[in-house]
Amino acid sequence: MLYINTALNKEKHCAFYFGLEEYLIKDFNYDNDIFMLWNVEPTVMIGRHQITNLEINKDYIDENNIHIVRRNSGGGAVFTDLGCLQYSFITDKKEHSKNIFEKHVKHIVDAVKDLGIDATFTGRNDILSDGLKFSGNAEYIYKDKMVMHGTILFETDFENLLKSLNPDKIKLTSKAITSVKSRVTNIGEKTELTLEEFYDYLVKKIKTSEINYQELELSKVNEYKKKFYLDEWNYGKNPKFAFTKKKRFKAGTFRVDIDLKNNTVKSLKLSGDYFAFKDIKTFEEAFYGVSFTYDEFLKVLKKNKIKEYIYLMKSSNFLELVFDEVKKKISKPDYLKVNLKDLNKQTSKIKALLSQHNLHTVCQEAACPNQLECFSNKTATFMILGTKCTRNCKFCDVTHGEPDLVDKLEPNNILKAVEVMGLKHVVITSVTRDDLKDYGASQFKDSILLLKDKFPETTVEVLIPDLMGDKEALKIIVDAKPDVINHNLETVEELYEGFRDNANYQRSFNVLKNVKEMDPSILTKSGIMVGIGEKEESVYKLMDDLRNINCDILTIGQYLRPSLKHIEVTEYVTEEMFEKYKNEGKKRGFRYVASGPLVRSSYQALKQFEGE
Repeated sequence: MLYINTALNKEKHCAFYFGLEEYLIKDFNYDNDIFMLWNVEPTVMIGRHQITNLEINKDYIDENNIHIVRRNSGGGAVFTDLGCLQYSFITDKKEHSKNIFEKHVKHIVDAVKDLGIDATFTGRNDILSDGLKFSGNAEYIYKDKMVMHGTILFETDFENLLKSLNPDKIKLTSKAITSVKSRVTNIGEKTELTLEEFYDYLVKKIKTSEINYQELELSKVNEYKKKFYLDEWNYGKNPKFAFTKKKRFKAGTFRVDIDLKNNTVKSLKLSGDYFAFKDIKTFEEAFYGVSFTYDEFLKVLKKNKIKEYIYLMKSSNFLELVFDEVKKKISKPDYLKVNLKDLNKQTSKIKALLSQHNLHTVCQEAACPNQLECFSNKTATFMILGTKCTRNCKFCDVTHGEPDLVDKLEPNNILKAVEVMGLKHVVITSVTRDDLKDYGASQFKDSILLLKDKFPETTVEVLIPDLMGDKEALKIIVDAKPDVINHNLETVEELYEGFRDNANYQRSFNVLKNVKEMDPSILTKSGIMVGIGEKEESVYKLMDDLRNINCDILTIGQYLRPSLKHIEVTEYVTEEMFEKYKNEGKKRGFRYVASGPLVRSSYQALKQFEGE
């Protein structure tokens, strides 16, 4: 074991020793392991993956001239002073495939034991004496080498240690100081050796050869140490995140900060006192652009195994950290199970009839479980403006992409379908067309006017997008005088961001409000899905919002996830809860409330219109 003698070095700032470690691991060629022993002025050493301001009592540190330095290694925040010793081992990382600390920690443990003092390596990285901690360790890797370093509490000032920590973590009272002393110990209290004598004793026990630090390339050491003086390194950039979770596992204490846009991960930062095998940034960036769902995160974890990045960490731990618990599969209740074979058999005649005339309904395309009931009641829903949507909502299975050219024959095709099926009530909807000057309003108008002209007894309902809030486009549709204008809010206000692409609650709300202001005689309607994390009181607030603008009809149905890339179901709402929502809606004065697991926007649309 080559000992780097720094005893005569008068520089007592961590920056020098961390710079020396970096030089030894990157530039110094030596076949055997290397050992250093050193101590410094009062300092809080921050772990590589920690958020500095969350770990320290900044006011106390500033008042008492305590240094803040971020290590290259992981692990937690450590207080050290001139009454504490630091040791560093530089070694071949391949020796540590099973336990990254045990081999070199043994040097310290054996030396302390030889003084007649109890010493035991335990947990991830601690050395205890009679059950009390006196040493903690951390490590970092560079190419094929590793630095493992640790502290030895010898005659450390525990009050300084305590008060340098984040005051939110520990109350700064005499009781708290007593509590700390009940968990840690100064090893100097167990020996008659002075700190200097203990220093010399350790060196003699561990070294097999020696060189003086002044024989090294100090110009390179001085270059490496510069970053440890920089605020950018020691404090880092700590952006604000929309989402934060904290949890402790065997691998350490973890904090994950996630920024989301449209329910997609914009950025992710994993901080804590863990030990990383390699740069964690690669792992973090693997989640960028991924939908914020359990299943999508699981896919990323299968390709990017967290155990290859973080010592003792498991994928299940990470999922528990982010999503609060290891997901248990939610079983779909029986009342949501529909026999599609029977459904297809019963609707085959209608499908054949439509196919003969090259016609398609949304009911068929979406495999709606209610289509037989609706067809029997002479109701159907048709989609216009093509099949590709300019938005990409996380709940919707409509294809997103470059939209189709507008087919001017669509209104005539709907006319033919109404005639073939003998429909009494027609619902016309569309993909969102933000690319069109009037957002597709003219195509709605043409379809409405043609139906009204040819089949005056057939009632017409339109389910429209938000038209980007354009009142002129909305007026084109209103002036065509459909019987019902529906615009779905889809979910409660607080869940909007990340659920609906390029939409917001107020804009959607204003669509319905503006319809009533333009023509109070037209019935307005809106619908939401439940089972995506909404609160009951938020549903009631949405009801109140709608009634305040005289919305007439409300539909509430269970969200069913179209595929794994879509936002996940958080719960299957009970039939009793749907009934409660229905009753609450009626109390608030809605003309009609359709509330049930299989309810969709156009479910019982004719009954809704007639107010039965």
